[in-house]
Amino acid sequence: MEHPARHLRGRGRRRRLPIPQLLIVVGLVLCLAPVVSNLYWQQVARENVSSFTSTAEAVDPETKQHLLAQARAYNARLGGYEDQWANEALAGEEVWEYDDQLSIDGDEAVGWVEVPKCGIEMTVYHGVGEPALSSGVGHQPETSLPVGGERSHCYLTGHSGMRQFRVFDGIRALEVGDVFAVHVLGDTYAYRVTGWEIVDPDGVDVTPGDGDLCTLVTCTTSPDPWNPKGRIGINDKRLLVHGERCEYDPSEFEGAEASPATSVYVNDNTRPALIAAALLALTGLALFVMWAVRRVRRRGVRSER
Repeated sequence: MEHPARHLRGRGRRRRLPIPQLLIVVGLVLCLAPVVSNLYWQQVARENVSSFTSTAEAVDPETKQHLLAQARAYNARLGGYEDQWANEALAGEEVWEYDDQLSIDGDEAVGWVEVPKCGIEMTVYHGVGEPALSSGVGHQPETSLPVGGERSHCYLTGHSGMRQFRVFDGIRALEVGDVFAVHVLGDTYAYRVTGWEIVDPDGVDVTPGDGDLCTLVTCTTSPDPWNPKGRIGINDKRLLVHGERCEYDPSEFEGAEASPATSVYVNDNTRPALIAAALLALTGLALFVMWAVRRVRRRGVRSER
């Protein structure tokens, strides 16, 4: 007959928390958290883009023409040139101030940016304050609006290294010849990458030059042999990816496969948490292996008896 105390001890052992398995699960969850969080926020960003696109498509043609004329006149004034179409459309009307430009019913959004190689589809907002940059991409106020012009240079800024989701982390994957586009009021302005550079924060020259240009901006570090475009997670430098206006070819956007760098998920901001999570999982795995070996040995001893 089984001794009651032995029976109780057996029940107690069975009720203990499975610490090794728990550590493995917690470690894996923490490792996957950045990926899952980014997928969620990417979906939110796409929904915001879809909502804005629907709003833009609902704008009547007359209002759209007036908004575009105002924006083009704004760029012409900034770049020091004449836009004949805008002048005729406005017929002497004063050019609006920045905050009123490309605003549909007071909305802060001015359009959305698409970078197919990086899987980026995000709404572009007025300004580069925290409300704009925590929601998506910001338009640098003192630069040309994203509607083109013969002497226009639009600057779009996005964070790198945010813990909850990725904004412009992936633009480090862009090389000369890649394309991106800005969508405004149903029109598409495509740009082809011509080069990139790393500068100090106060070294960003936003003076319009000849041509129809657009630059993507994000935080980075000084380059090193393993990270020619700097690392993610520190904001002491700025990475500028320059693009020049090109013909919009839908096949270059619809058929592109996103290929962001590994640093989008493993960088100076996420590395400590990922190392801790990996250590948790490895510790749990080691404890589980030790437990399994001891169990096998105990069974072997019992069978010999």
